[in-house]
Amino acid sequence: MKTASIYIFTFLSFILMATACSENDDVDCTIAIQSIQNQLQESDLLKSSAVEGDNYVLNFETKTITLPSNTVQSLTTNADEWKSTLTFVNGSTYTLPSIGTSIDKLITNVIVNPSGYNPLSAYAVMNLPALGRMKLIVHSKDGYRTPDITHFFRSIEKGQTVTILGLYPDYNNKVTLIYTDKDGNEHARSIIHIQTGKLQNPHLPQKTNVVTANLARMEPGMNLISSPGESEADTAIPYMIDADGEIRWILDWANHPELNHIDIGCGLSRMKSGNYLNGDGYRNKLIEVNTVGEIVQSWDLGAMGYSFHHDVAENADGKLLATVSKISARLANGKDIRYNDYMLELDPVKGTITQEWDLAAMIDSARYELTDPSLPGAAFGQTQSNWAHNNAIVGVGDDYLATIRFQGVCKFNHAGGVKWIISPHRGWHDKYQNLLLKPLHADGTPITDPEIISGEKSGNDFEWPWGAHTAITLPNGNILVFDNGYGRNFVLSRFDDQSLYSRAVEYEVNEKQRTVRQVWQFGKEGGHKYYAPARSSVQYLPQTGNRLFCPGMSNALSDGSSGGRVVEIDPDTQQIVFELEISSAVYQRANRITLYPDNL
Repeated sequence: MKTASIYIFTFLSFILMATACSENDDVDCTIAIQSIQNQLQESDLLKSSAVEGDNYVLNFETKTITLPSNTVQSLTTNADEWKSTLTFVNGSTYTLPSIGTSIDKLITNVIVNPSGYNPLSAYAVMNLPALGRMKLIVHSKDGYRTPDITHFFRSIEKGQTVTILGLYPDYNNKVTLIYTDKDGNEHARSIIHIQTGKLQNPHLPQKTNVVTANLARMEPGMNLISSPGESEADTAIPYMIDADGEIRWILDWANHPELNHIDIGCGLSRMKSGNYLNGDGYRNKLIEVNTVGEIVQSWDLGAMGYSFHHDVAENADGKLLATVSKISARLANGKDIRYNDYMLELDPVKGTITQEWDLAAMIDSARYELTDPSLPGAAFGQTQSNWAHNNAIVGVGDDYLATIRFQGVCKFNHAGGVKWIISPHRGWHDKYQNLLLKPLHADGTPITDPEIISGEKSGNDFEWPWGAHTAITLPNGNILVFDNGYGRNFVLSRFDDQSLYSRAVEYEVNEKQRTVRQVWQFGKEGGHKYYAPARSSVQYLPQTGNRLFCPGMSNALSDGSSGGRVVEIDPDTQQIVFELEISSAVYQRANRITLYPDNL
């Protein structure tokens, strides 16, 4: 919600307004008006009035104002317009904001797709009689499992623009608007209907299938799908899908003058402000946008000597963390470029880089294993220039986690000192051996099989992550990561090999003992059903403790097609409480997220 600046009042309705007394000035009239002006607050609405002896009593929501009854001629109320007119005996008048019956006439305008980039949004422009708050309900379709969308806005103003999110496409949406006082006590409500059009972008999924949805056990919210559009060379098109498989929110930048070729990388992340942060790999910028897709501010990485790829997020301290390539960086031969192996920290207020991390100075850039140019998926493999392929950075207290697709999961400090690496031990040169965590069996005893340690085979209770994405920390301090399974055990296969699988996997790290133990996994038993050789993500869901497992491409779907999945698992029971199939989809990440930020 924001203060309405798109309309100008041509009359001062709902503002306490006095008409001066006649030329034969009545002193009592003037005193009465001044008494009202001095006592009445902008949040007060008149509830009732009465004559009690020599007094004319005006009962407002927070106080009572008493006037001499011999000064008042009449009080007339227009409940539709939320105002009352007090007429004095000398003919002068005073307009008071008062309780009404419906807020229909307080809604001065409804604008569908106000930015031009979110066709499932609208603005309702409100002209309130007194300071208050607004609440809305976007009603679900009859018979659908997704609950109504409700949001109570924080803004306390007279002129408000209510941001309506979560409309169904090609549908006459029912929306309830509720006007309350500052404390949330309801004054009145109105129902409006908002007709939306069909979604026009041809690269949205043509079909979704909700396999299961146990609403009572699911994390609340929508599923944010960070789609690159037709391809990573096209215009990114993030969207949100509800528990019924319906798209309820979208940012379609195809006609945006600056974002019409935005490469979204790993996708949107919500900032503390409630806006979204994302990267533009086409123009090499970091972009902050609001909920309807308008640019709030941007930072030009290209001008600083970097190009953007994959990931950007706001750290707990407000700094921005991004995975980048340094334009001037070269291989040891001084000629060939190297990329996807730098990270940086940026101060968003000053617009300056406060730290740069070069992975080639931190880990073994000469470790070169996962490539086979004879395979159809060779483009997904390692090259000398793309030796690391770092796809994520996240803050962990004062430290950081990097998910380095071809090298493993790495924890490091602000100065760039590596603390440990979760990775198969094969191929690492002697200099880095002390950084590699030693694997344990499920019972905590050391694994001694050299082939499991090296990664050349998997154990019954331990496997290394392969081609990993989006490592995060859990509240218990463990590491949760999407194990793509690309090149598992150093064997590269065709993507249609039915023995391939991806997993969500949780590791317990003991930094003092320099060990790593696998404590939970999901996905291996599903085999090729969940296999995604690249992209993809995991998420911890704080309200339920569930985990979101999101293989973003090449899944074998139940109708025989391929696409992406969003799977929510109860880790205590291994039960799937939500599963969504998105036909023909390829996405970088998916996240469960509330439609409205808490601070809007």
